[in-house]
Amino acid sequence: MKISALRLFNVKRFANRGVAIEGIGDGVNVLSAANEYGKSTSFEALHALFFQRHSGTPEAVRRLRPYSGGNPMVEADITTQAGTFRIAKQFYGGGWARITDLAAGRLVAQADEAENFIANLVKGGTAGPAGLLWVRQGITGIEKRSNTEEEGEKQVRKSLLESVQGEVEAITGGRRMAEIIAAVAEEADKLVSKRGPRAGGRYATAIEERDRLAAAEQKLADEVSMLRDALDKRVSITKRLAELDQPEERHDRRLAVEKAQTAFDSAKAHGEKVRAAEAELQLVRERRTAADTALVTFRGALARAQALDEKLQAQEQQRGLIVEHRREAAAAIDTARAELEAAEIEEQSARDLLARLGAALKAKQAAEQLADLNKRLAEADGLRRTLEDREAKLAPINISADAIDALQKLEIEIAQLRAVEEAARPSVSIVYDAGAAVGVAVDGQPLEDGVERSYEGQARLSVPGIGTITLRSNQPSRADGRREQIETKRRTLLVSMGVDGLAQAREWQVRAQEFAAEIREVRARLSLVAPDGLAKLREDIAACDVGGAELLELKADPEQVRSALASAEQRRTLARQAQRD
Repeated sequence: MKISALRLFNVKRFANRGVAIEGIGDGVNVLSAANEYGKSTSFEALHALFFQRHSGTPEAVRRLRPYSGGNPMVEADITTQAGTFRIAKQFYGGGWARITDLAAGRLVAQADEAENFIANLVKGGTAGPAGLLWVRQGITGIEKRSNTEEEGEKQVRKSLLESVQGEVEAITGGRRMAEIIAAVAEEADKLVSKRGPRAGGRYATAIEERDRLAAAEQKLADEVSMLRDALDKRVSITKRLAELDQPEERHDRRLAVEKAQTAFDSAKAHGEKVRAAEAELQLVRERRTAADTALVTFRGALARAQALDEKLQAQEQQRGLIVEHRREAAAAIDTARAELEAAEIEEQSARDLLARLGAALKAKQAAEQLADLNKRLAEADGLRRTLEDREAKLAPINISADAIDALQKLEIEIAQLRAVEEAARPSVSIVYDAGAAVGVAVDGQPLEDGVERSYEGQARLSVPGIGTITLRSNQPSRADGRREQIETKRRTLLVSMGVDGLAQAREWQVRAQEFAAEIREVRARLSLVAPDGLAKLREDIAACDVGGAELLELKADPEQVRSALASAEQRRTLARQAQRD
């Protein structure tokens, strides 16, 4: 068991206040604070949490309660092989005890079950290994303590001494000590030799630096002292010179000194009279104090004598009543013993029934949880199949937006280059006269009326009945091949994308976005249904234990059973108290 945090509220000097000690880690943890700051109070609260029942008020619990009253509360976070838990107790009014699983956030045990849980953690009490946690200050040996506590503290200190002695022996003897000595000697040899600090080493350099700084400091101190003396001397001389240069002020000072001397002599005489009067007053006060003390002592003794006389008479009357009561009590012991046995049997029966009801309730909750987990598993399987289907459809048409933008940019460049080339080419057109029957042909193709036709290099116009006209542009052809390069790049990009053109790529992009949106929606629903995955959901189903059928069939009101158990406990407590009385 490891303690990772301690919190207490309304304990001793922390009346109506809370204290938290967090972040207790592995190894040695030091709790450092000034005296009377609450360190011992924290350990006393920790001791009460593990070794005092929440329903009792022994001396250890009464010491935790502040002078203003209230209900002390203590809780601690611990780590065991079974997991992390929070142990919490409240003493006095409405006392309770709870154990909470921090990992699952659920209540593990409370009341007596919580006390049993704590008892299993600290088997052996303060006399066992757990007592090593409470070798605390304040044990002087003159307190009122039982033999069991004395023996427990003795065993604790013996175990602690043996543990510390074993650790010391592990260091001071054997190979480990030899390795430590060798390592220390090796490091020391780097710094010093047999003749002193090793030249050029860190130790020698530090000594030289120390001597240099000490000399500089002494030099500067001498200069500061010399300058300060010079300044003080200059100020004194300046003031003296100013006084010597003003005769009127010297005359006034002389008159003031004479007047002050006269007043001083008068005050001195008056002071002597005052001291004499104060001495007389002090003597009178001491006599009055002594008389008051004697009077108070006498009145106190008189009152105690009267009180003791009255108490003696009352005790004599009470003695007679007690003798009679003892006879009556002897007769009532047998009745109280029988009542206690019956109350214990009734309490055990109610406790057994309450335990079975708790197991039945857990079994019912497990069955409901199993049904919910099966429903969620079926829904998660359906969502998983839908997700796999949408991902399979998305894979062949998933085209990146960068590739589509690059394709669109290439299309725009090709269109621009074609427009530029088309604008630079020469062209020819003809407008026929009305009624003209002759048709002109360009390179064997008829030239229609008003239609402009472009050509590259040269073109032949055939005019029937006239001849052939040759048109030459005499314009150098473009030989950079930029448009062919861009078209080749576009074809390569289309092949890599698997589409015929930009329109199909845009269509696939829209469909891919729809599939991606569906996939995100399905994944969101799947994360709600199975946040930790299908495997974890199946593990939770396999881990559900619905218990036996006889537990599920057990019908009773837990509150009535708890009420009956409380009544039985109260009856047992009253019977035990009656027997003890």
